[in-house]
Amino acid sequence: MAIRTTRWSPDTCTCVIDYTWDDTTSETNRVHTLSTITKCPAHIAQTDSTAYSTVLDENPRKNIALENILSSSPTTALYDTVNGTRQFKQGINVNFSWSGTAPNRVLTLTITGISLTTPQKNTLQTALNTRLGSGKVVLA
Repeated sequence: MAIRTTRWSPDTCTCVIDYTWDDTTSETNRVHTLSTITKCPAHIAQTDSTAYSTVLDENPRKNIALENILSSSPTTALYDTVNGTRQFKQGINVNFSWSGTAPNRVLTLTITGISLTTPQKNTLQTALNTRLGSGKVVLA
C-alpha cells in the first residue's frame, strides 16, 4: 500500500487542495482524504472540510452544466459533433461567474458567439434545473 498525495487547483476558484489516496484501491472504490487546503477569498470563511466539500460541489456543477448544455441543446448551431462527441462550435464560448456566499453560491453561465432565442434559452435553463436543481445554475 502506498498513500499518494495529489495537488489539485480547480478551475472554478483559486483554492489549492492537497488530498491523499491509496494507490492499491481501485479507482471506483478510492477515497480521497483532504490533507491541506489553501482557500481562495470565496471559501476563506469556511472550515477546511466545508471548503473542500464546497469545491467538490462547485467544480463538477460547472462541468456538468457545460455538458448538459451540449447534450440538451435545442439547436445544432451551438455545437459540432466530433467523433460522436458534441463540442461547442469554434467561436462559441461559455463564461462562468459565481454569486452569493459559499457554500450556497449560484453559478451564472453566459454563452457568447451565438444569439439564442428566448425559447432556446428556456429549454437549456429547464434542462439545467432538472439536472442540477433550480437556482443552482442560471443561464444569462
